[in-house]
Amino acid sequence: MMSLDQVVALQIDDQSFSLETVLRSSVLRGSFGAIDDYISAALVASYAEVNGIAAGQEEIQEAVDDWRVENGLYLASEVANWLAERALSMADLAEFARMKALKERVRHHVATGKVERYFTEHRPRFEAVALSQIVVGERGLARELRFKTLEGEPFYVLARTYSIDESSRLAGGHIGRKERAQLPKAIEAQAFGAVPGTITGPLEIDKKFYVIKVEEVYPAELNGDTRARIERIVFDEWLAARRKVANVRKPPLWTQD
Repeated sequence: MMSLDQVVALQIDDQSFSLETVLRSSVLRGSFGAIDDYISAALVASYAEVNGIAAGQEEIQEAVDDWRVENGLYLASEVANWLAERALSMADLAEFARMKALKERVRHHVATGKVERYFTEHRPRFEAVALSQIVVGERGLARELRFKTLEGEPFYVLARTYSIDESSRLAGGHIGRKERAQLPKAIEAQAFGAVPGTITGPLEIDKKFYVIKVEEVYPAELNGDTRARIERIVFDEWLAARRKVANVRKPPLWTQD
């Protein structure tokens, strides 16, 4: 049996690099997650086997189709060439798709009966607001601009004129819909619980001063998107817990200690 240092992973000009060399470099860089991904896949497969969960042929085909779109492979010949260039077969692709479909089945199974409770216990996490902002470098200017908005000057005009935040200035300060976790604590504390139209500030964040307008408020709602998000959260938590108790042993090549 060939060792990893005897397997050529790639060649550059006239120089060859072994699979062991490439893997060691990848591990040290912290950019090679294949072994961890496979551990997760193995744990999912084990759970599926114990619980009698299987992926249907239609689900597997859908996973194959998704993979082809992601890789821009629309013709059968393109798929065949892509696989051949990497010494892979259609059987490898089918197994990859089966595992991907199986993961979706297991995710749903693990989360069944837990979504509603999670939503109830973490409702604030799924609340959102739509905001506009004016960002300046001086507290006095921020205070003056807030007064101007309260006196009736259009917020978007002041944002375009004075804001130093290039990502939102041309949009009149509009930064769109944001959930709590997406906002700095100072803005979160002022925005959530406010009514649409509320203008607050100055708020100092990283030596800049913000005037914030609450454009819209979105209460938490257990709709399809939220349900899918919670299923993913519950599954990820389950998988992380499963990895901690699983008897996983990695050869020295895969560890950085």
